[in-house]
Amino acid sequence: MGRDLRLLFFLVFTLSFAWAEEPFRTFKTPQGKSFEGQVVGYEGQVFILSNKTGSLFKVPFNALSNEDKTYLIEAVQQNRIPKGAPTPTAPPPSHGTSTSAGTVAQGVDFHKDIVPILESRCNDCHKAPYEKNGRTMKPKAGLRFDEYALLMQGNDGGPVIVPGNTKESILFEVITLPPDDDMIMPPKGDPLTADQIELFRRWILEGASEKPSGKVVAASAPEDGESADSKDAGVIHKAPPKKKVVFRKGSFFAHVPVPLGVSPEEALAKAQGSVPKPGEPIDFDRHVLPILNDRCDSCHHAPFDRNGRLVNPKASLRFDSHQQVMKGNLDGPVVVANDLEGSSLFTVLNLPEDDDLFMPPKGGPMSAERIDIIKRWIEEGAKPSEGGSTATKGGIPAPDEPVSFHHHIMPLIENRCLDCHGEPYVKNGRTIKPSAGLQLDTYEWIIKGNVDGTIVTPGDPADSTLFSVITLPDDDPEIMPPKGEPLTEEQRIMVKRWILEGASEQPAATAADPNAMPPPKENVEVVGTVSGEQDLLKTLAKRMSAPSKTALLAAEKTGALVTQLAERNPLVRAEFSSFASEVDDGDLGAFGNIKNNISHLDISRTRITDTALRTAGTFPNLTWLNVRNTKVSDNGLKSISNLKYLRYINLSGTQVTDKGTATLAQMKELKEIYLWASKVSEKGVANLRKSLPDAKILY
Repeated sequence: MGRDLRLLFFLVFTLSFAWAEEPFRTFKTPQGKSFEGQVVGYEGQVFILSNKTGSLFKVPFNALSNEDKTYLIEAVQQNRIPKGAPTPTAPPPSHGTSTSAGTVAQGVDFHKDIVPILESRCNDCHKAPYEKNGRTMKPKAGLRFDEYALLMQGNDGGPVIVPGNTKESILFEVITLPPDDDMIMPPKGDPLTADQIELFRRWILEGASEKPSGKVVAASAPEDGESADSKDAGVIHKAPPKKKVVFRKGSFFAHVPVPLGVSPEEALAKAQGSVPKPGEPIDFDRHVLPILNDRCDSCHHAPFDRNGRLVNPKASLRFDSHQQVMKGNLDGPVVVANDLEGSSLFTVLNLPEDDDLFMPPKGGPMSAERIDIIKRWIEEGAKPSEGGSTATKGGIPAPDEPVSFHHHIMPLIENRCLDCHGEPYVKNGRTIKPSAGLQLDTYEWIIKGNVDGTIVTPGDPADSTLFSVITLPDDDPEIMPPKGEPLTEEQRIMVKRWILEGASEQPAATAADPNAMPPPKENVEVVGTVSGEQDLLKTLAKRMSAPSKTALLAAEKTGALVTQLAERNPLVRAEFSSFASEVDDGDLGAFGNIKNNISHLDISRTRITDTALRTAGTFPNLTWLNVRNTKVSDNGLKSISNLKYLRYINLSGTQVTDKGTATLAQMKELKEIYLWASKVSEKGVANLRKSLPDAKILY
């Protein structure tokens, strides 16, 4: 009896600590996109979701709606979600139990199990050519699924099914993509069910034969040469690509910068497209290309890499330049100048919405106004823009053609720089950040630079680090890019011209002469600016050595994110960006071994008190401190009053009062002070501004 009670107690104790499985739910992004998934873990501010096929993918916390954020915070606080990436486990064998079609004991039958799925979900687009309204309608992407031999043949790009290997089978990849991915198949209707996907998986692993091969693959069994424990271990799929953000009309963030010498109308037309005025000839760059970018580019883009696989444009059609539009594909041109009937692009835009070939397949039909613009452009000869940059997109602009960031600079950066300087991504459970903290995948990131400062000075190539590192001698260890051949002389001159022309996102009005003498620089003394801060950081960095990996790991055990300001820079930034509400005064004690290296400290939104500031006061090289929305009060400020290099402090939402401003007034080196929603009065702010007239004080 006693033994039974002990066993019962053990079971109850064990089960009480077992993680409850979260249900599947529909998640939404701030842009309104939705996808279904089940939360199975988290790492910092990145959550790991599973779809119904068991595939894992990571989604950043800030990429979700407020409702989803609230749900995730509650789930973590209630310990419903385990920390870290889960280890997928295969379910037990089904012992011959039936699935929705076919049995495990007999294996998957192509004609009984696979063909019905192809007929109901795929053959509308991938069937034999047929006549419709006098036109021959061909299968999309040159793929036919109405016969076994044609299915296995694939198309000009190669087979879409590799027997015995789901990872190399493109068909299996596209049916298992996240629901909001533009490449998911089928593109219309709901995604395939988990049972249907499982049938495809088993059929491929069993040899993808037309007649049952006799080989039987159990449900969710691993592939040959792969153990159940190692299946997909450590591999986390990237989150779906970010969509271009579209701001409401009139929003401040939709503002388009206008370079000097360019009319606002011209700049807006190039960036967003414009409606032609009555009688105005249709211009490809101004009127047509923006429509194609908005409605067609998600499918008919330039080839790109997705998890090591090259993703080509659908139907081998690209619409990202005039040259590509006129090129068409293997079936011939899709635009014939002065011939609407011969232009299949115009034809598919005017089909009924329920037609299999109707375009674009997602997002509803194009407006009549936009279709009319394309119609007029074809009728007027389908000409490229005069002096437009799309003719030289991805190459070198003509000497008299202004350099375009999107058409000339960005393609070069994508080809030579983004392997090291792309956005952060997840690899085997680790977040891989861009080298030197420098991200170059958008115009905004390029102009921002990194913590060492900007890398582009508009109008001044000599002061632009970007131009300096690409023009170093070939044997210099600092030359960029570090791999492959150095940039050609033409490419270097193109970058130089772009900087001379103002380094704008939009092309300048006139082309710059790369051999012209640079204008003399004005000798202006700059006080209290970003460059002054960078000089201070460089001076501090020269005084110390880099922290050891052991010291960094010890600091990160508290949940802190500790990063060096730049590669080979001994200064670090420490912050509690993940679940800050769980951090208290004791967590700063782990920084003891790196206290001399901390220049930036962000402990905002944590549970710290004045006790933590006593610890921060021992960080001699602290230049930047954020204690926003904490319980810090006047007494805490006394503990940091001796930090002679402190330039920035954020006290918004703290308990600091006018008494604390007296302490701040003695800290003469402060340059930025934030006091939003604190206990400081207007009188206290006024007195502080008198004491620190050169500081920026926001209240």
